Amino acid sequence: MKTIKQCPICKKIDFKEHINSIDYSVSKEEFTIIKCINCDFHFTNPRPADSELGKYYISDHYISHNNTSKNLFEKTYKFIRNIAIKGKYKLVTSYFKTGSILDIGCGTGEFLNTFKINNWITKGIEPSDIARKQAVENLGLDVDESTDLKNVKGEFDVITMWHVLEHVTELNETIEQLNRLTTKTGKVIIAVPNHKSYDSSFYKKYWAAYDLPIHLYHFSKETIKIIFENHGFSLIKTKGMKFDTFYVSILSEEHKSEKKNFIKATCVGLISNLYGLFTKRGYSSSIYVFEKLK
Repeated sequence: MKTIKQCPICKKIDFKEHINSIDYSVSKEEFTIIKCINCDFHFTNPRPADSELGKYYISDHYISHNNTSKNLFEKTYKFIRNIAIKGKYKLVTSYFKTGSILDIGCGTGEFLNTFKINNWITKGIEPSDIARKQAVENLGLDVDESTDLKNVKGEFDVITMWHVLEHVTELNETIEQLNRLTTKTGKVIIAVPNHKSYDSSFYKKYWAAYDLPIHLYHFSKETIKIIFENHGFSLIKTKGMKFDTFYVSILSEEHKSEKKNFIKATCVGLISNLYGLFTKRGYSSSIYVFEKLK
């Protein structure tokens, strides 16, 4: 196990336990999330050593790493994913009608392919062999295996990370590389879970978006804004991911009762989205758009 001795954001060393939960997907091991007393950043601590993290990803729960539609849940996921891709494309093209895009953690490539067929210059990064193979062979995308951004050349108008930043082992170094790889007017678009959402407080240790231990960091709007500012970025837009709330609630119900319980999960998801709309708690997951500080 690897113990983090300093807060990744403010470098202070005073922590408080936030919650204990288990790895529901693979190992059933228990892990702890702590929060920094100074800046309120939450992170998994201690966590598996970097060399051991891979074994915690070996799970059928990662629908984004395959294109199967074995049951109604997976078919619904794929249907909603296609709707979400259209929304993401609309968001990106509100800043640039065409250009270059790097999608880090591109999965099987459907999002990135939307830009390719609309004459964007595209580049993907995907460490999963299964997902990367599908992106390359099925869609003809240019996708690298290595997640070390120091190896990436050039600059991009847009860099996207859809539910990826919470997985990276070197958080500050990654954001520093995002700055290097972004053009002067470029945008970095990040989607991560929000531990201050209503559904997080409702499900507590069963909240699926904690996803221990592979989610190393647990963001709120306040903490992600601070860490990106530390690396020369300014937050210019926040957008809730309303569909994600229902998906997370369904998985959380399964963690809690070993049943997906669609009706209850839908009710919790609706309430959570209303809280996200009318309060400062935010949505279960949010998209953050950053640009370089002027």
